[in-house]
Amino acid sequence: MKNAATSPPPASPSSNLQGNLGVMSIVMMVVAAAAPLTVMAANSPLIIAMGNGIAAPLDAAIATLIMYLFTAGFIFMSRYVTNAGAFYAYIQKGLGRQVGLASATMAAASYSFIVIALEAYIGYTVSELLHNALGVSIPWWILSIIVVMVVGFLGYRHIEMSSRFLGIALVLEVGVVLLADLVIVATKGVSSLSTEPFTVHAALSGSPGLGIMFAIYCFIGFESTVIFREEARNPDVTIPRATYTAVFGVGLFYIISMWCEVAGFGVDSVVPMANEHTGDMYLLLIRSYMGKVSEDIVNVLLITSLFACILALHNVVVRYQYIMSRYGVLPAGISSVHTEHSSPHVSSFVQSCTSFVGLLILLMLGLDPVTQIYAWGATAGTLGYMAILSLTCISVLVFFNVRNKGLGSVWHTLIAPVGGLVGLLACLWIAIANLPALIGGDNAGVAAWGIGALVIVTFACGYVLASHMKSRYPLRFEALRELA
Repeated sequence: MKNAATSPPPASPSSNLQGNLGVMSIVMMVVAAAAPLTVMAANSPLIIAMGNGIAAPLDAAIATLIMYLFTAGFIFMSRYVTNAGAFYAYIQKGLGRQVGLASATMAAASYSFIVIALEAYIGYTVSELLHNALGVSIPWWILSIIVVMVVGFLGYRHIEMSSRFLGIALVLEVGVVLLADLVIVATKGVSSLSTEPFTVHAALSGSPGLGIMFAIYCFIGFESTVIFREEARNPDVTIPRATYTAVFGVGLFYIISMWCEVAGFGVDSVVPMANEHTGDMYLLLIRSYMGKVSEDIVNVLLITSLFACILALHNVVVRYQYIMSRYGVLPAGISSVHTEHSSPHVSSFVQSCTSFVGLLILLMLGLDPVTQIYAWGATAGTLGYMAILSLTCISVLVFFNVRNKGLGSVWHTLIAPVGGLVGLLACLWIAIANLPALIGGDNAGVAAWGIGALVIVTFACGYVLASHMKSRYPLRFEALRELA
């Protein structure tokens, strides 16, 4: 009899996830992770204040182009990767199992950092809203734990339940932003949409690198379409369509909405406004054009937007853990599929426990939910995310130009991946160079070094684990080939 530790883990079809997600269902799942309303309220003022001012819509356009170049190679490679391993599988396909597993641990950890950061932030936001609106004082961490429990429940259920909730939340938040765009244009006229934000002069003003970097942040999660492969209807068609729809849909939304935001304040006033009111700039825009009631509605929708983002990213981490468990990297029980809901319910429970324990430790350390937990967690997660995107571009280039020459067009296998890689590496370098300023607060330099080291450690742990499997459990290591 073979030793269970050295035998490849079973991956029978009966243990697969099941679903009937169409293009729009998957698009809503991944676009919800980008949290469009939160981007407009929280990220767009940063692009204007810390980036290149009125050129924010141009930054969004450049970020869209970078994401498209990445997607062109990523999705073309998807025809040669037939599982739900996402970056794990794609990087392994070109760069080998050890780098692939290292990227998987980095990706799962990066998304987890962002999830915990958002859970702390939403707890603080809801606490402040209840205090200001109703005079009720509830500690932020209690509300954060409630969010963890609700997200865990939805993750435990069938994926269609999460999809329906995310769809409703997404329609509401996108709808209110588009309505604001229409009201601004109707009030100020089409002529207010000046072409000045798209000029070379505007593009090179301020810090264009930071502006584009913040715009790249706005796309987090769009590539996770491939993670839902097992739960998609006709995945060979659905996944590429959903990914391209997400990239161009999100990109066009940001370009138009940031352009209207600049027009709403005026090209001469928007930068001073962003510097003076970074935290509530977009809410002031809503109040100015749509009244106090609309501002209150947007405040509530900001919370649902944050919740939708947390749920979407929770589902991404859950599926990373699920696929790693199926191939023996994590304990086998994590890949259990619920008999009724066809969901990775154990993995969802594990991720909920991770969030709970993480928040508890951070609370015991006395860290501030916004300036420390959110700022540090989101920064660490985003650095890891951008590193994984860059590794994926390199993997695409190696797979098509070193290991399998002659497959596909030059555009999909060389030009687009190189363009995406150059853009992503430039943004990653800018992020690292400006890390202390992005983190802010006291001891920013120390925190920056700690965050950088944490991201590197998540990659190193996966590489060491793969090396250990290769030497001690060769059959299990060999089974990782199936992920590619």
